[in-house]
Amino acid sequence: MRHLPFAVAVSAAALVAAVALAAPAAAPEAPSAGSITFLDGDASRTANGSTVKLKSGASIYQGDVIETARRTRVELTLIDQSVLRLGPLSKVELAAAAFGKGPDDRKVSAKLRVGNVWASVTKALGGEARFEVKTENAVAGVRGTTFRVDASKDKSVVVKVYSGTVAVAAGPLPRPEHGGTPPAGTRQQVAGPKEVTREQWERIVTSMMQVKVAADGSPAEPELFALATTDEWETWNRERDASRK
Repeated sequence: MRHLPFAVAVSAAALVAAVALAAPAAAPEAPSAGSITFLDGDASRTANGSTVKLKSGASIYQGDVIETARRTRVELTLIDQSVLRLGPLSKVELAAAAFGKGPDDRKVSAKLRVGNVWASVTKALGGEARFEVKTENAVAGVRGTTFRVDASKDKSVVVKVYSGTVAVAAGPLPRPEHGGTPPAGTRQQVAGPKEVTREQWERIVTSMMQVKVAADGSPAEPELFALATTDEWETWNRERDASRK
């Protein structure tokens, strides 16, 4: 009888060990894509249907949706030291944030739904790696560049390049034209696919030039612009970039 408590204890420990071995291993935590390195105002991070208030120093991950309140500015510094800054009343999804060693494993893609984004892209990205900011009607793709994208509620977009070169594609490639739909039960010869030149859907924008994309997705020709003395958003971003050098 004196050995019974010990035997019971041993059996209980064995049972706990067996349950632990049978339990599935916890899924590995997703690697951080970067962190919040500046926050002035209120901003939130939404991931997997859950929304939390952002704090300076908080980690960010691929798939996160960052949204800013009125009179808010937030800076996201990514693993490769590229920077994304959001202005007031902006909403951005970090759709892709991969920083692997291979060229196909290195990509950053931010979807700007509304508001302002300033991007300062490190040249370390290099090679075939891609860094792009998308809106509903435009895609700005770069390497080693400083630029901003302004997306209005009416879906029009303005891309301004402060250094480097940006390729701005206005929406998806046009589909080949095959003519109208013939009436039911009739035959009608249609024209073959119509070739679309790269110039018809893409604009190359260089330093101190801007391109406007209309709400219907049609791009204007790139044009020069001057630094604005009354644009606080532009001035603040340029000062932040200068302090990082």
